[in-house]
Amino acid sequence: MTKLTDPIELYREALANTPAPTEDRPPAIERVEVWPYPDLKRLWVRVQTGPFAASPNLALAVRDPDDQEVCALFMVEIRQPYQSVTLHLRQSPRPGQTYRLEIELIRDEAALDRRLVEFALAFRDPDDKDVTTPAI
Repeated sequence: MTKLTDPIELYREALANTPAPTEDRPPAIERVEVWPYPDLKRLWVRVQTGPFAASPNLALAVRDPDDQEVCALFMVEIRQPYQSVTLHLRQSPRPGQTYRLEIELIRDEAALDRRLVEFALAFRDPDDKDVTTPAI
């Protein structure tokens, strides 16, 4: 009769034999896209970071044309390099005005990377191949 191995033991063995992740360099923000929704009260934000071994934090803040913070999000120990979130503006939108998204990648209280993306608060269809969005 074939001897069956306990699935928990198989899992533990696989974990023990998996090499620890390493970083050749600190992770950085590689790409950011901002897509306002049609109502202009929400933003679809996509952020791509480089690979990382230890999970960093990700801070996002949106500022209006008067440099007032109208939205903020802090993500603790992100697990994947790609993040896709919807941000809700806390005040009435100002269509066509220039807003700014500030992104910061943080680990152990130290900033790894910072980026700023300026964008016009105007709807652009992400599926339209002829439309471009401010991105880095």
